[in-house]
Amino acid sequence: TNQTGVDTSGRPTIDRLHEHPSVELVTLFAPEHGIRGTAAPGETVEDAVDLETGIPIHSLYGAVRSPTPEMLDGIEVLLVDLQDIGARYWTYASTMTLAMEAAAQQGIAVVILDRPNPIGGAVQGNVLNPAFATFVGRYPMAMRHGMTPGELARYYQGEFGIGGELHVTPV
Repeated sequence: TNQTGVDTSGRPTIDRLHEHPSVELVTLFAPEHGIRGTAAPGETVEDAVDLETGIPIHSLYGAVRSPTPEMLDGIEVLLVDLQDIGARYWTYASTMTLAMEAAAQQGIAVVILDRPNPIGGAVQGNVLNPAFATFVGRYPMAMRHGMTPGELARYYQGEFGIGGELHVTPV
């Protein structure tokens, strides 16, 4: 997650989960911009400890882009709470798919907190040529894809063979 994972009052999902009596939040994974959104675009995010909760943070926008088996050790469920902008080249979708792949390899269920697509459901623009796939566009899809994070996760799982247990929860 990161600064985009908030409730209707703007309170971070991290803080809500950390305080919930039936949830044991054991580690955080930081995409581009870091957990609290303080890193500049393209800036390397380092492993750290969240100052608000004291929970360790593993960077997925630094030395690695995918959780390692060691990072996933002791995790029962991987919760993904990232607001996508509705465009193919947003790095959060790539982080989500790499996390889904890593979780599947370790037999860990993934739960996507599904947030609305802020630019709506229209599909527009060119489709990525797979020969030019990178971290800012892993799969052939339109520039403006029209999907929510949960719809993207289901699409990637079904069309590109990402295995594992996947649950999508509307928020």
